[in-house]
Amino acid sequence: MNKLMQTILKFLSSRLFRNILFWVFASSVIVNNSQPGYPYNTVWYYLFICISAVILLTLTYTNNLLLVPKLLVKRKFVGYFSSALVLTIILALLQTLTIKMALTRFPVLKVQQVSFISSPVSSTWTMSTITEETTSYIFGFSLWVFVFTMAWYMNDYNRQQKTTQRAVKKQVETELTFLKEQMNPHFLLNTLNNLYGLALIKSDKAPEAILQLSNILRYFLYESNVELISFDKEKKLMHAYIDLELLRLSNRDHLTFFIDADNTYNIPPLLWLPVLENIFKHGTRYIADEYFIDYKFIIYNHQLSIRSKNKFKPTTVKDEDGGIGLTNLKKRLEILYPGKHSIVLDTVDNIYSININIQLT
Repeated sequence: MNKLMQTILKFLSSRLFRNILFWVFASSVIVNNSQPGYPYNTVWYYLFICISAVILLTLTYTNNLLLVPKLLVKRKFVGYFSSALVLTIILALLQTLTIKMALTRFPVLKVQQVSFISSPVSSTWTMSTITEETTSYIFGFSLWVFVFTMAWYMNDYNRQQKTTQRAVKKQVETELTFLKEQMNPHFLLNTLNNLYGLALIKSDKAPEAILQLSNILRYFLYESNVELISFDKEKKLMHAYIDLELLRLSNRDHLTFFIDADNTYNIPPLLWLPVLENIFKHGTRYIADEYFIDYKFIIYNHQLSIRSKNKFKPTTVKDEDGGIGLTNLKKRLEILYPGKHSIVLDTVDNIYSININIQLT
């Protein structure tokens, strides 16, 4: 049943349904303009409506499905305008001749209601009269072609926008997946080593640490596959991540972490991960007795700020991670908040700082 409903909904939102709806409406306008008591058979009246409709259908879809995509879009202007003109002339002449043939049998004023585009046509069959009346239809058909050409471009623009949005969404999902997959393996290794040490001494901290690691991994695998997530959940995960990293540090005197928001917010998941990875990797790996970390993740007045400072010791050894996390973060911000964010990385003396500002609305 659900599959049937999805199929129906998909059809109702399709281009085909919109086209059918338009032509039904156009035909109903003509039929509603008719009056009872016509002196000719109703079957003939609807026959002329069908002929006129086929002429307009031919004009519309030859232009929109063939001439525009094959010629106009490819900037073959001479080919397009000459082809469109020839098509318009032929169909305008056919419409004029159809009406003239109808007029040999039916009243003038009545028969001219058979087309959505109507122009006076007489029962005279001279060349000059046919040319003049065909010219009138050429003008009307040209306006019709222009309107539907604009409609084609609008539809094409919307289609491109949707394609772009799907591509951006796919890229964001890919970037997020990559972000989670590239999480510093040292975090897991160090955490497992710390858990092993706690288990050996039968520390009361071991069960809580194992639970925190389990929650982090579960969050990474199952809960972060969304576009937005609540700040409260992100805050809990940040604290869990920080607590596990701190397990291996005996001196925490100069380590400060501040996470706060002035309201409830939904934010993209794991924006903070590359920053925390970076400060723990560089701020605690090389300077055994002089650790310094100052980390802030705050949201005030819909302005998200991620700020960090840590001591940094330059090394001649190439960083095996190559700054992948922060590079990945820059790409995500460009996708998620184009023109609404800034990220500044700076090193002064032996202090490395990251300043990220994001306008959430």
